[in-house]
Amino acid sequence: MTINSDGQGEDDYYVRYWPLYRMIEKNDWRGVEDFVTNDPDALTAKTFAPCSKTIFHAIVELWVDVESDDVTCLLDKLASKVDPQTLARQDVLGCTALFHCAGKGNLRALKVLVKYNPDLTTIRSKENDLPVQMAAYKGHKDTFQYLLEVTHGVDIYSGKDGANMLSFLIDATLYDVALDLLKLRPTIGRDNIDSRRIVLNTLAEKPYAFASTPVEEELVPSIQTNGNQNVDGDMENLIVTSKIHSKTSTRFGSAKKITTTFGATWHKSYWMLWNALMRLAPSIKAIHEQKLAHMQTVEIVRIICKEVIWTRHRRELKGALFTAARLGIHEFVNEFIMAHNMTADVLNEDRRNIFDVAVLHRREKVFNLIHRVNFTINLFSTEGNSGNNILHLAAELVPSSEVAGAALQMQRELQWFKAVEKLIHPHRLGDEKSSNKTPREVFTEEHKELVKDGEKWMKETASSCSVVAALIITVVFAAAFTVPGGSDSRGIPNLLHEKSFMIFAISDMLALFSSITSVLMFLGILTSRYAEDDFLVSLPRKLIIGLVALFFSIASMMVSFGATVHISLSHKWNLIFIPIALVGCVPVTLFALLQFPLLLDIYSSTYGRGIIIDSSWRELASCDLVAKVIINTQPFVTGNNFSASVSRCRHCRTASISIVAAILPQSLFK
Repeated sequence: MTINSDGQGEDDYYVRYWPLYRMIEKNDWRGVEDFVTNDPDALTAKTFAPCSKTIFHAIVELWVDVESDDVTCLLDKLASKVDPQTLARQDVLGCTALFHCAGKGNLRALKVLVKYNPDLTTIRSKENDLPVQMAAYKGHKDTFQYLLEVTHGVDIYSGKDGANMLSFLIDATLYDVALDLLKLRPTIGRDNIDSRRIVLNTLAEKPYAFASTPVEEELVPSIQTNGNQNVDGDMENLIVTSKIHSKTSTRFGSAKKITTTFGATWHKSYWMLWNALMRLAPSIKAIHEQKLAHMQTVEIVRIICKEVIWTRHRRELKGALFTAARLGIHEFVNEFIMAHNMTADVLNEDRRNIFDVAVLHRREKVFNLIHRVNFTINLFSTEGNSGNNILHLAAELVPSSEVAGAALQMQRELQWFKAVEKLIHPHRLGDEKSSNKTPREVFTEEHKELVKDGEKWMKETASSCSVVAALIITVVFAAAFTVPGGSDSRGIPNLLHEKSFMIFAISDMLALFSSITSVLMFLGILTSRYAEDDFLVSLPRKLIIGLVALFFSIASMMVSFGATVHISLSHKWNLIFIPIALVGCVPVTLFALLQFPLLLDIYSSTYGRGIIIDSSWRELASCDLVAKVIINTQPFVTGNNFSASVSRCRHCRTASISIVAAILPQSLFK
């Protein structure tokens, strides 16, 4: 048993002050005050021996109601009775009571302790962390900002201290505070390569911090970081200023002034209305805050990237770049490209560039950044350690959760393969590398099971829908010969000139024709040969037409039924069409709600923007790259091989003269 300086063992202290601990645990502050009054040694003793904690550790850790004035007064009274060294005592983890205050975000207790010993803010834990860093790690914004003001005597902004503090703020999603800190202290996180690596790695591992959805773009007013707007603070403090440019001459100065005043007034009114809407609808406020956080993280990356000397530090920083590319953080990768315009020639340990990684992990937004790269190198001729080119990577099967169903996943895989195939030069299409297989052969082998699963999904969907369509055909066909109201001796309907009858006849005809169309489309799916390329457009298009026709046939059948009921009962109740319309909308609405998401997914996947967005760039890039692709290809292309390569590329015929000019001199002197 360890003996303390006063002759008592640690176990004796533990037994002696156990009732005090129970009082603190129950937040019985009056009992705590009475105990300390009767036993003043409790203030200076390590009252809880196993953890070497003082009474101040216990109070700040077990303090539940942090807004209580009584507890604040009690802590102030107790702290005033001890010397500063007692407040500076550390537990077994090297943490002072103030350090625990920073971790819990107890700003009131922290202010009391700082008042009696300002040096507590500079005492580190055994992990070498400062209280201000703990507050940042736990995400206590107010506590962190206060500690920034009162921490003196140690440089918390330079080296690993500053980088860790900035990383903790990013981890805690306090992006506005991190951005303010970056602008307040330009050297933080950027004074050496280790600091930059820490901050950039933290950002690169947070894809959700950069998420920007179409919903946000539509609901939230555009926030551009171009100097005219402020993304430094909270949403409530967001100040958006507008610069109104006018080309009006000076003699129309009064008109210009009126225009500027009107523009400023409109902008102010717009934001007042927007803030009122956010208070009424908290979900919109959440979207706005997410959008603001997104812009702040992009600004943080932009500031740090400007300080990076890429040619010198590429080895240390490329880990963050490839992590961002793998996770699909296109904003992160874009800032690197904009800052240096030479990231495409940086290779990872597998000798792959960022666009190879984007293809391998199916990150289309990162892959679309390829048009921002200065084409001074051949992006598509790199071969990794395995010896395969980028088209081999596109041919590999990559499981994805972004699309539902095996058929749509197969379609997406085909779209990726076709997109890369259009960018790579035809000379490389037949490359056989480590597997001794061309990219197309690799694609066929890798997707063999997916094709079977896609075929099964398509057939099951078509079979189910065709049964419904066949039933509709049976019903509406029979209804055409059993017209409501009967017919005369010549077979002419008795109610031929009634509006309700005409509605019945037209809707019945439309239901029949659309259901027949639907059945034919589903039969086409069932009898398809299910080749790989059929999943690209043919099968999805048939499914889209079949589902739309089926929906239209159901809606038309319900209209036909409603018209029949109206003809039969309208003579007794003129308003019968109201309940008919309400009830008839139920099955149509249910079908739309159940099938519309699938239909929307198929349509957007088939006729959406595709993998490569900028098609005009795609054709231009193909032509511009021809000479470099051929010249960089080993072995060197000459003679018949060169002619075949040019003739096979439909985008490159206009560039043939420049290619000949580049190759011919070398061929003559070979």
